[in-house]
Amino acid sequence: ARGPEIQPHELMQLIDQIESLHNPQFITIGGSLPRGLTVEIYKKIISVAKKCQARSVLDVDGEALRVGIEAQPDIIKPNIHELSELVGRELKEMDEIVAAARDINARGVEMVLVSMGGRGIVLVTADESYLAVPPEVKVENTIGAGDSAVAGFVFGLAGNKSLGEALAYAAAAGTATTLSQGTALCRREDFQAILPRVKLSTL
Repeated sequence: ARGPEIQPHELMQLIDQIESLHNPQFITIGGSLPRGLTVEIYKKIISVAKKCQARSVLDVDGEALRVGIEAQPDIIKPNIHELSELVGRELKEMDEIVAAARDINARGVEMVLVSMGGRGIVLVTADESYLAVPPEVKVENTIGAGDSAVAGFVFGLAGNKSLGEALAYAAAAGTATTLSQGTALCRREDFQAILPRVKLSTL
């Protein structure tokens, strides 16, 4: 379900609330587009984040992603299918994925996170690229795994971890969420147990 229809005054309230944040480090933007809004809202929020000197994280797909990256968010997190759609070609091999992500870097997006399910998650910047592969687990549910990966990555960056370490956090948080049933959040103990088992490599 797409939820309630957003009225113009409610949109203004949202923008006002974002602008009133005190020294935010990150502003993450995700989820489906509510009724009453157009994809231009993503560009607006990214521009507000820049005014707040916060790093913006965009986790959307399709037209919303295509339009959103025009505002040059700092970080995006498509899955491999969404990245393939964005660049207009099917991506399978790792070098193809990195090259496609670098195309996005060249358009002003500093970091591209690409989730690939059991194959792990890739981070690509203009100068660096990493792959984090989580251990195999018994998957109970995949709802919210991508959101948790974003949260893990941002948590790592906010804690001054290196890019590679933050990517390992992303892989561990996303995988930990698959152990929880329904829409439950990942448990700290699962995250902490999985983190040292994540295999991190440079590409």
